[in-house]
Amino acid sequence: MKQMKFFLVAWMVVVMGMSVTSCMKGEDNGPQNLSVIARLDYYNSSFKMMDGTKLVPTDPSSIMLLNSGMYIVNGQYNQEDVNVSTASITLTLTSTPTKIDGAAVTSMEQTPDAAIYALDYQNVYPFLFDKNTLIVPAMIWSKGTTNAEVAEDVKKHTVYITYDEIKEGDTELVLNLNDVISEDKTEKREVLTIVHQSYDLASVIAQFDGKLKKITIKAKINGTNNKLDDANYTKDGKFEIDYSKITQ
Repeated sequence: MKQMKFFLVAWMVVVMGMSVTSCMKGEDNGPQNLSVIARLDYYNSSFKMMDGTKLVPTDPSSIMLLNSGMYIVNGQYNQEDVNVSTASITLTLTSTPTKIDGAAVTSMEQTPDAAIYALDYQNVYPFLFDKNTLIVPAMIWSKGTTNAEVAEDVKKHTVYITYDEIKEGDTELVLNLNDVISEDKTEKREVLTIVHQSYDLASVIAQFDGKLKKITIKAKINGTNNKLDDANYTKDGKFEIDYSKITQ
């Protein structure tokens, strides 16, 4: 099997959901590393994880200038920084939080310039942060021989999510993931790169009037490179989320 080059432009190993209780279970009394996707509150004072746990930076000024939205947060904390009664963790940020808000979700059709590697692979797959927020670890193909070159190429990619027409009585939301490239569209790309993106589905889901049961995400996938016209490897991929089980 062909060996692939692999880079992390946004963190691939991100804890999707954890709790204050799980943070208390560590046996090591030293600093614990944490890497999660969380929402910055409107007051720019803390982040909130999927389970509602607050992440409070030791230096409040470090996030005062950030815009509200979804972020990848990396930090360290000690066991004494975990407060179960207030469901909060005080942590020291180890890097500037990375904003992951994607393009607006519309019904306007987009034509992809490239196939992606896959919609799900092992423990990497799309998930709902809450009832209205979709997180997609987009497995795109990029080019470059160094992290800097790959990061520069990733800037040329926009991962759009569009939705199919919604009719009265529908219970399934069909989303289409398209990798649109602004420059060097025809160049072959073979470096697998994970870029986390967040999408606000609130206005789309509202059209189902409470009847939504399933979300299906579709994309052109190719496990070897970005070429859409590769008849041997490019195929239609899909990933399903059971929306009826989403409770928050």
